[in-house]
Amino acid sequence: MIGNLLSRSELKAACLALLDAAAIEHPAGHQGKLAARYLLRTEANERIGLMFEKDERTKANLWVDQAFVRELLDSDIEQRTYLASSLYRSEVPGGKQTYGRHAALKAMRDLAHADLVRFTISEPDQLQWILDHLASARPASRLSASSIT
Repeated sequence: MIGNLLSRSELKAACLALLDAAAIEHPAGHQGKLAARYLLRTEANERIGLMFEKDERTKANLWVDQAFVRELLDSDIEQRTYLASSLYRSEVPGGKQTYGRHAALKAMRDLAHADLVRFTISEPDQLQWILDHLASARPASRLSASSIT
């Protein structure tokens, strides 16, 4: 460790420890060395699917349903949105269509075809902040007029 900076493997180990403490393994199971799949239960008993890229060659990416993190989209955490409408597109007209996301998401019914946000975590505090938000989150699409007032 250099100063406050963690190596990629240290960061991922810290993130996996946070996820193991906050969530349970997703019914689809973890995917070997590439991805860890989780279910997080909110205070309102919602189930939120999470997928974390644990492969040493990738950044510390957390995938989550966009409906649960809309309030976090203005944060300074690096992120990218993956809309369901962009799935199975071809790079060239008439070419082979590809899934367009991390393949480990395909086994997760709750995430496979949803609008997703991929957060790139650079320090464990960012992941803890996201998990804290998710623990009290309700998906925007399910908010009723009575819960807004």
